[in-house]
Amino acid sequence: MIIADLFETRVEDKIEPVIKVAEREDEHKLAVEIGSYVVTPMIEKFLDDFLEHYTDTFLTKTTEIGIWISGYFGSGKSHLAKIMALLAENRVIENVSACERFESRLPPDGPRTTSILRSLKRMDQCEASVLAFNLNTLSASKTRELPELLLSQYYLSRGYCNNLTYARVIEAEMDRQGKIDDLHAAFERLSHKKWAEIRDNPTFFRKHLFAAASEVAPDMFPRPEDVKEALSEAEAGAIINVSTLVDTVLDDLERLERERGKPQRFMWVMDETGQWIENNNGRLARLQAFVEEAALKGQGRIWVAVTTHGDMGAIYKEARALDGDMKKIEGRFRFKPALTTENIEQVLENRLLRKRTEGRRVLQSLYERCGSGNLKGIGELSNALQVLPDCSEDSFVTYYPFLPYQVHLIPDIVKSLRSRGGRGEQMSGSTRTLLAITQDVLRAGRVRYLEMEPGVLVRFDEIYHNLSGEGEVSPDVRTDISRISKVVPDANGFTASVAEVLFLVRELEYIPRTIDNVARLTIRDVDDDLSDAIARVRPELERLMKAGLVARIGEEYEFLTGERRTFEDEVTTVEAQMGQGIREEQFGRLFISESNWRKWLGSNTVSFKSQEFSFSLEVDHKRVGGTSGAVTLKMITPLERVGGATVQDLQSDSLHSDERNTIFFLSGRVPEFEQDLTRYIAMKDVIDRWKQDPHKSEDARKLARDREGIDLPKLQKRVVDGLRAGIRSGTVVFRGASRTLDLPSSQSAGDGLLSVMAEFWPKIYTNFDRVPVRISNDQQAIRDVLAGKTGVSADVKALALYDQTGTLNPQSPLIDAIRTYLAGEQTQGRRALGKEMLDYFEEPPFGWDPNAVRVGVAAMARAGSVKVVLNKKVYTNPDDQDLQDAMRVSSHFKKSELELEETTIPPEMLTEVRSVLINLAKSRRIEETPAALAEAAGSLADALIERAHRVELWARGSGMPLSAAFTKGKEAWTALSGMTNPVHRVREIAGNREGFAAGHDAICAADAFVEKNGDAFTRLRALKGQMEAVSYHTDESSSVREMVSAWNAAVEKASFTDPEAWKRLLATQKQAELEVKELVAGWKESAREVLEEGLAALPTNLAERDLDAGLAEKWRPPLEHLRSEIEECSIPAQVATLPSRAGKAVADLQMKIDAEVARIEREKAIEKGGVSVPSQKVRLSLTSLVSGKRVRSIAEWERLRDDIDARVRAKINEGYDMVEFE
Repeated sequence: MIIADLFETRVEDKIEPVIKVAEREDEHKLAVEIGSYVVTPMIEKFLDDFLEHYTDTFLTKTTEIGIWISGYFGSGKSHLAKIMALLAENRVIENVSACERFESRLPPDGPRTTSILRSLKRMDQCEASVLAFNLNTLSASKTRELPELLLSQYYLSRGYCNNLTYARVIEAEMDRQGKIDDLHAAFERLSHKKWAEIRDNPTFFRKHLFAAASEVAPDMFPRPEDVKEALSEAEAGAIINVSTLVDTVLDDLERLERERGKPQRFMWVMDETGQWIENNNGRLARLQAFVEEAALKGQGRIWVAVTTHGDMGAIYKEARALDGDMKKIEGRFRFKPALTTENIEQVLENRLLRKRTEGRRVLQSLYERCGSGNLKGIGELSNALQVLPDCSEDSFVTYYPFLPYQVHLIPDIVKSLRSRGGRGEQMSGSTRTLLAITQDVLRAGRVRYLEMEPGVLVRFDEIYHNLSGEGEVSPDVRTDISRISKVVPDANGFTASVAEVLFLVRELEYIPRTIDNVARLTIRDVDDDLSDAIARVRPELERLMKAGLVARIGEEYEFLTGERRTFEDEVTTVEAQMGQGIREEQFGRLFISESNWRKWLGSNTVSFKSQEFSFSLEVDHKRVGGTSGAVTLKMITPLERVGGATVQDLQSDSLHSDERNTIFFLSGRVPEFEQDLTRYIAMKDVIDRWKQDPHKSEDARKLARDREGIDLPKLQKRVVDGLRAGIRSGTVVFRGASRTLDLPSSQSAGDGLLSVMAEFWPKIYTNFDRVPVRISNDQQAIRDVLAGKTGVSADVKALALYDQTGTLNPQSPLIDAIRTYLAGEQTQGRRALGKEMLDYFEEPPFGWDPNAVRVGVAAMARAGSVKVVLNKKVYTNPDDQDLQDAMRVSSHFKKSELELEETTIPPEMLTEVRSVLINLAKSRRIEETPAALAEAAGSLADALIERAHRVELWARGSGMPLSAAFTKGKEAWTALSGMTNPVHRVREIAGNREGFAAGHDAICAADAFVEKNGDAFTRLRALKGQMEAVSYHTDESSSVREMVSAWNAAVEKASFTDPEAWKRLLATQKQAELEVKELVAGWKESAREVLEEGLAALPTNLAERDLDAGLAEKWRPPLEHLRSEIEECSIPAQVATLPSRAGKAVADLQMKIDAEVARIEREKAIEKGGVSVPSQKVRLSLTSLVSGKRVRSIAEWERLRDDIDARVRAKINEGYDMVEFE
């Protein structure tokens, strides 16, 4: 059996590789295209969703009318678009409808087959027209506006000529009138030419075009010249936009629906739309406008299908369009199938590589004979950064004679060649599909595979041979490879094959181009051995490198061409010229400084007894910034070791007295470390220069960026791996002793070194076990200790700060050490600063947690054993916020000075404080001891604080200000209450005797005042408000003003509790009340007299002015109402206004009389002879009525309206001829 016999199909028979959506005339070809279509699971799902939605729109409207098909070359975009259009149109092809033909392509057991069949049965409920074309290849497609371009195509599909103006103005109108056939017949008779022959070039026959139109429509165009004139006018004023285009199509659809009585649809299929858009934002915007118009106006009657290589997001990104624009169009394109490599491979398997039953059996036997281990070894690329098909038995049988990964790589290779060649998606109509390439390799490759026995594998260089013959490979590369036999010494055919496969995978970043993978790419038979293949490849790579065609970058190899070769030459030059000083400087900058050392060491912390200890790091005799600690690690890297450093040298250095806390490390020797480092530095230097060189081409700068993103990280990894390898084989030296690291493979180099360093910690931190505690929450711990809480956290309890009685434990290792340290500093006459103490206990031999030390100091401060001096101020009270901040905030603590507190008090101070307390507490039963005095002072403070709180609560409600003596006194006694140390309390009273006594007296006086005069104060405050309201009606020397003045003075001085001040206020109160009583009576009498006089004079005034006496009854009520109000009014401030209100009411009455007289006189004058009398106008402001008001209901509006109406009527009734609003 030969390989050709393995397949179900005749592989030697050429399969058409490209489907063209515009080819729709050849029915046999259409039948073949439907019959060969492979419905993959992804296609099945898409078609089901599309057909269901499409058929639903026969009865419902929709704006989701778009299909965006994406996928790179050979993925089947055009084939899918064509199938979809044929199903929508459902035309009869060789006596069978398209839908019936397609039913046979559905998988019988497909999960959506039944649903698709149901939709296909509904397709004859609607008629559809399809216009399909390659948008990118249309004439002038990049220069003409899209609406004009599409309208032209639409008219061409209807049989019109390609002169858009003639088609739109003449042919379209003739078609609507049913005369289109007569027009074309007239033209053929006049020109003696067939319409189909000249419709693509009508300009030459314009004379006959004009004559034909005039003949068919003489009423519109009596002369041919009229046709020409009409066309000129139409062309001059033509505006063809998306609205024009959509309206034209919809008009034709509506006409067809009337004629045929069936729903009509129109589908645009625009293949290679992505190539047409390119990176042009304007074209993308025009496509978006067209789809939007078709969706909104068509409501499901117009459909749009486009194909692109990239998906919608990629196209918008390439065109630099806004995300918001994409979101608009995204809603119109409900369907966005993306055809993947997996879909392509399924098509390839179905159409070309499907095996016969006997063929599968032969290949299965072959797989078993070779063994899965061997075939996987040669048939799977190692360390790929992307999942590639494995070489399982099933995949081996499916893709043979290709290896599974080869089929997967081919589309990516072609894509990369086009992208790197600057062509992107421009390969319109290219036949280099996966199907075409694989069939061509089998039919006409370098080896006659179909005639060979099973076991032979397709060589990967066949792909290069196939693509180079089709122009996919640039001429420069083809030239370089073709000349290998001439320019590479001892080269042979295999040398060129190695170069070809290296070139193919050069741009596939996910494929490591290591020697083992290069060897796999040259495998030619299932019996080949990988180690033999590597041995064959190695000398060929050496030859190619010497010839400058290949470069080694770390463990990988790269084929060089053009700029790449120039770049590599520059890197080699920099390598050769680099001195040791530059190498060491760049090594420090790139791999040590700015935390770069973490990439290979990992951390500068050692774990010891569940605690983390930081250490300082020194690499190659240079201190590393950002690292600190009492212990230092001095490392010698593989680069520095080349200089001759030895273990004996380090042992000698480690015995120096100043190096007792230093750990030395000598890295092992690492082959090629210096070369890898040199190449990395050189390549980075060339990359940086090329990127910044304005004289370099864009391709050169892009190459530099690619090197920076792909190759440079690989080289960096080799250097980092070298540093790690040096650690693994290195030697540790400590205090004269050395040991070589022996790390398990599962442990990283950095972790292994740190674990060995931890073994030296007990010898460095000999006192650590005394306080092996780490405080997890130092803020809370310090608060709890200062507050004297018993329920502290477990880590604070572990410090053993207190004994069983709850007092400070002098036997606590931490307390004892702190006291010893402070005593020593004070004995030596030195200031004990917080920072120095923390450093002392953090460094060897202690290694204690600084937070634990601060907690210990806080406990001593609360117990009165330590006082804190900060900014020259002494703090002893644990409730003092400043003291708490000094303990909690590390930066404040470090600036603080700590002093051991005295624990004795002079006898004379005790006597003095006792005398003060006896005087204040009115009790002599107080012993003359610190404890007794502190207890008595605490009880007195608590009682005073309670009284002060009671006074403050009442003062806030009543508004009485409290004196400064009260406030200071409360603060002093509150601070005293917060002191827990008896010594502190006694010394505090002794230092501020007068302040405590004054505070005591102020609090007691305020409390007594509230109890005795609280209600009186409240009444007096209310009276003061009344007095103040009428004070401006009184004289400067009045009792009212005197009372208000006295009140304000008491408020200002907060002296209400002063007995003399209070007595003066009460005295002025009585005088003021009497004076107000007299004033109220006088104001009422004055107002009453004014009103009585006005009412009494009203009848007389009416009679004197010859007015109707009945008006008196109409105008009296306002004055009578005010008179009754006088008797009821009792509030002094309101009574004070009564006289002025009464005067105004009488004046208003007089104005009414004058207005009525004027009105009568005008009427008489008019009756006597039309004498013109000056009109009486009045201005009425509505601001007071409507300003700030809101109307929320009809009822509210009616009330406002009635109010305005009443105001206007009143003015008219008063005799005014005109009311003006302002």
